[in-house]
Amino acid sequence: MLKTAAYTLVACIVGTAVPAGAQNAPQYKSGPWHYRSIACVDTTVKSVTPRLGNAGQTTFTKSDFLQSGVAVTFNTRLGADPVGPPGFAGVVHYQDSAGNATMMAEHRGDRVQVCFLSAPAPTQFCNPDTDSRGRLYRVWDYRQRAQYNGTNSEHDCGGA
Repeated sequence: MLKTAAYTLVACIVGTAVPAGAQNAPQYKSGPWHYRSIACVDTTVKSVTPRLGNAGQTTFTKSDFLQSGVAVTFNTRLGADPVGPPGFAGVVHYQDSAGNATMMAEHRGDRVQVCFLSAPAPTQFCNPDTDSRGRLYRVWDYRQRAQYNGTNSEHDCGGA
């Protein structure tokens, strides 16, 4: 109950309402969302890379993804603070996370719907105006007719 109240508080601070349980339930209703209270945009995939890679690496094997996880970036700044550091919306997963198969199968230019669910609340250790990590997104891939969700970084705001 306390966790739900915290997400509701975050949703109010950010100006969005999150469907009950959407943050923790990868089984929420599949398909594009049409909720007016959640910021969603149709956009395209900008890049799909392993979570960890070598500088200058441009080709990746399935093993690269299976060993480190997946990072997908989108051609939108949805959820980014306009005053904060520049960046694009994205989702980062560690290896063996639910949704990795869908993320690995995405291609640059694929049409997706990206929904911004929440941003971290300010705390003693987290200033979301200067630390863009910890934003939560839900993604629907139109080509694959599949979805996944996750945060835009390996660590939350104020983390390591």
